[in-house]
Amino acid sequence: MEHLQLRILEIRQETRDSKTFFVEEINKRKIEYKAGQFVTLIVTLKNKEIRRSYSISSTPKIDDAFFFTIKRIENGELSRYLFDNVKAGDILTSLPPTGRFTIQQPDSQLAVFIAAGSGITPVFSLIKHLLYHFPNNNVLLINQNHCEADSIFRSELLKLQEQFPESFKLKEIFSHPSDHTKRGQRLNNNLLESILLQNVSTASVKFYLCGPSSFMRMAQFTLKVMKYDQHQIRQENFFATAPPPPVMADKTPHKVAIHFHGKKHVIKVAYPQNILEVALKHHIQLPYSCRGGRCSTCTAKCTSGKVKMTINDVLTPKDLEEGLILTCVSYPETDVELTFDVSNSPGNLG
Repeated sequence: MEHLQLRILEIRQETRDSKTFFVEEINKRKIEYKAGQFVTLIVTLKNKEIRRSYSISSTPKIDDAFFFTIKRIENGELSRYLFDNVKAGDILTSLPPTGRFTIQQPDSQLAVFIAAGSGITPVFSLIKHLLYHFPNNNVLLINQNHCEADSIFRSELLKLQEQFPESFKLKEIFSHPSDHTKRGQRLNNNLLESILLQNVSTASVKFYLCGPSSFMRMAQFTLKVMKYDQHQIRQENFFATAPPPPVMADKTPHKVAIHFHGKKHVIKVAYPQNILEVALKHHIQLPYSCRGGRCSTCTAKCTSGKVKMTINDVLTPKDLEEGLILTCVSYPETDVELTFDVSNSPGNLG
């Protein structure tokens, strides 16, 4: 997967702890991407390579510029470096945009986005995609933030509400509103259920969740209690830790043939190592980012054999039927053959 060299054109302060980076490819080639995807930046700090994914907040064919948004995390080594040190004119290395939190052709009348904090970044891109390209579809955004000043893209969202009054509803929730006469609220099971009962009148609905893990667990639980099917719910995970290997009786090495960039590599993978880590040890530079089975950057197609995945929060049942796997959490149960040379393009979540 060819790396991109991104020149920073402008950095815009969004909130006290978030910035948007406007970039271009250094040779001015057009950057191909879909609404809702992310870029994986590759930075070397203190002689150590660090990879982190950041959501693209621009929208193809809507925004002229290409931009992504970063929230400064106190213990986030790379976000602190980018936030505090990088300036216009600097060049960043990135993997091409990827991600499966996308909507190609909506198959529901209503899209409900449930976001918190920086979870709005991919959601903002998707909302613009739906409002401009699919005017007959309706969009509801339930957006939780600490206060108005901490709400990323708030002014743009309010403008979209004015521009699309019939199709876009914005429900803002603040735990510490700037108007101290107003009571602060946090989105919980009861409040979410109440909002949905008041605003969702069709069974043709899909939900898109993005925010802290505990926030999305709460939303998932509420939707299940309200009898929505799992296929109606999609989520984007920002944080991932490498899960432990699965329990497997077979610990013998298996042959893994990998077709990548027009070459065939053959390696032996034995429990408890996964396919990605062994490939990297053999200097096969497969694409990856989170290494926790939640971002889809490492997706490959298994054309023969069988693997066991520890976790899967991004591949749909259709993806699995087509043989797609996440190499960072995949352990071979037989000899297998993988390819990155077919179009393992990001799926759409409809």
